[in-house]
Amino acid sequence: MKICWFTTGRDKEALTLLQEVNDAIEKKAIDGEITLLFMNRDKGESPVSDEVVAYTEEKKIPVELFSTKRFLEGRGLKLSEGRELFDREVRSRIARYDFDIIFLAGYMLIVSQVLFEPYIVINLHPSLPNAYKGKWEDVIRNTIEDGERTFGAMIHMVDASLDEGAPVSFVRLALEGYEIDTLYDNAFRGDATSKERLFKIMRSQEFAIETPLIIHTLSLLSTGEITIDDKKVYHKGTELRGGVDITEIVCASFKCA
Repeated sequence: MKICWFTTGRDKEALTLLQEVNDAIEKKAIDGEITLLFMNRDKGESPVSDEVVAYTEEKKIPVELFSTKRFLEGRGLKLSEGRELFDREVRSRIARYDFDIIFLAGYMLIVSQVLFEPYIVINLHPSLPNAYKGKWEDVIRNTIEDGERTFGAMIHMVDASLDEGAPVSFVRLALEGYEIDTLYDNAFRGDATSKERLFKIMRSQEFAIETPLIIHTLSLLSTGEITIDDKKVYHKGTELRGGVDITEIVCASFKCA
């Protein structure tokens, strides 16, 4: 499987994720390769994104850099005004490369139909399928406010509905035990300290399974156990509408809390 890796290179986690996925490829845990890294920054915009580019070049992975900031400023446009125009330019730049799938790895832009219609585009979202939309902070807060004990993360296809594209895979976690019960009881009564404690516990556990979820999903896609055809997800040939639950696989190789 040939992967087109989209990133903004915003933080150290972006570099670490790229390194860990590429390590998995080199160790044959993923039957594929990264055939292109696309970054919506130019060299010199950020020390961290420059590190991502340096690593990619060291590994001899082709790189395309195209700065959103410079593109918009040069035309006097806001992002909402220039999104599709920007994506058309991105599409023209990546079209000459050979890849099967685009993975959004810390890519800080909403992708328009210019990209998700012609290509299979997948993304990590820190929520279970058909649960919460939005940034990870909002997802966790809403989970706690609703008194939910189960949570997790999923890989989903990108389409016009933000964070609601067809799920590909997911990992389900749960908070249990006396301490958790007490924290939820206190949080329900409005105790801010208990809410913050729950927030930190949930984020720590969810964050810890994100990379294993990504690696195992790419592995299953690369071997054909999970396939995507005509924007539909199949597991061993059977169409699934809620994604593949790979909690057991992930937790067998990674100690889920």
